[in-house]
Amino acid sequence: MGMDAELLAIGKFSKTIAEYLDYPKNYYDDTPEGAIIITRVVNSTTTIGSEDLAAAFGIDPWKFEQHCELDAINADLFLLQEAVEDPLSVEVVKALREAGFKFYYMPNG
Repeated sequence: MGMDAELLAIGKFSKTIAEYLDYPKNYYDDTPEGAIIITRVVNSTTTIGSEDLAAAFGIDPWKFEQHCELDAINADLFLLQEAVEDPLSVEVVKALREAGFKFYYMPNG
């Protein structure tokens, strides 16, 4: 059986980060500043990509206790760039970590 995985982020909404979120920017027009939101950052659809996504954050994809509050500051952005299907995902990670978002890994497989 193959695996896919998502990288999720949770943090406080700000208009300055709206362009980096999961939905089009205008969908957040009525979202108040400081509201806690969740957004999908990366959706990896292959086993290798999902394993590389986990490795970029220094975790084992099947050690569930490692999935909470990933160390985004020390993430291997080069490996992340190699693992993701959307090249803008690394910019999203950078913007959201600077905004204080916490990152979580969610495998499925």
